[in-house]
Order: sequence, then C-alpha cells, then structure tokens
Amino acid sequence: MGMAEESAHEQMERHAALTEELADVSAERDAVAATVQDRLADAIGAAIAEAGASVGSRGQSRDGKRFRFEARLDRAALVAAATERLPDGFVVSHVNDDGTLSVDWTGDSTTPSKREHGAILKAIVAEETVTDGDGFIESVPSRDRVLSRAVELGVDESDAADRLARLATLDVVDIADDGVYPDENFSRY
Repeated sequence: MGMAEESAHEQMERHAALTEELADVSAERDAVAATVQDRLADAIGAAIAEAGASVGSRGQSRDGKRFRFEARLDRAALVAAATERLPDGFVVSHVNDDGTLSVDWTGDSTTPSKREHGAILKAIVAEETVTDGDGFIESVPSRDRVLSRAVELGVDESDAADRLARLATLDVVDIADDGVYPDENFSRY
C-alpha cells in the first residue's frame, strides 16, 4: 500500500513516529557534539596552561595607589600548544580579535600538517600585527620574523616558508615590503 493509499490517520501515525525518531536522533547528535566540545575545551585548557600568559603593567593611578596589569596569552604559542593537544582531525583555524579560538574539524582522520602550520603562521601574524585605535595597521612582522617564530614553535623552516607562500596565494596574508600583512581571507582559512 503506497503513500497515496494510506489513510490520513495512518499517515499522521507515521508522521508522529518519524517526528519522535527525529527528536531521538537530534538529542543523540547534540549529546555527541557536547562531548566533543568538552574534549576540545580540555585540550585548549591544557594548551593555555602550557603556553601561559604574559603579564604587562598597564599603568598606575594618579594618586599612585592603584596599579593596572594586563594578562595576555601569546596567541602563537597557544595555537602551537593547542595544535599538539587537539584530537586528530581538529585544527585551530583562527584566533579571533576578541581572544576566542575557532576550531575546525577537517573531516580527516588526522589533521594535515599544512593546516596546523597555517594556523600557527596566522597566529604569529595576528599576534605581531599592531593596529591603532581606529583599526589601521601600524606595524606587521617581517617574513623572517614570522619564519623564525614558527621555528621557535616547532615548525620546520622549509615547511613554514612553503605554507607562508601558500597562505599568500590564498589571499590569507599579503607579503609586501618584507612585511606579512593580514589579507582579505585572513579570517576564513
């Protein structure tokens, strides 16, 4: 008996059963996502504990009684540490301006090293790009600085150079006057 031959009552019973099945599958999907999110948070927490924070003095009140400090994560060191700890197939895709991290599932059973290296290079550029109060770029790291920092963070120099060139091809960074600038796709890859 086809769908056209089913009575409206039978169709509604089937609809109710499918709706219940969909709700069960959605609940299972949400539980899996929550478990994955907890595991990623644990990995990032461990990376933060390893990478630590730098503390800088931000000033003193006029009366001299109050001191201000700022704790800042070294975004590049954090990405490198997170890269080592994230489960296979996950990569830090971007360190956002507000300090949050975007972590992508690559769909692969292991994370391609080019994605890991790209994330570290982007974090170095983000960390070392200085902007003014209006968001205009005041200074950027040199190509040599980006590569030497990548080596400090465990990336092979030739791999870093290859990936930096690829990021330039993808318009993620722009290499001009020996400076490495964030480009139009900086937040996308």
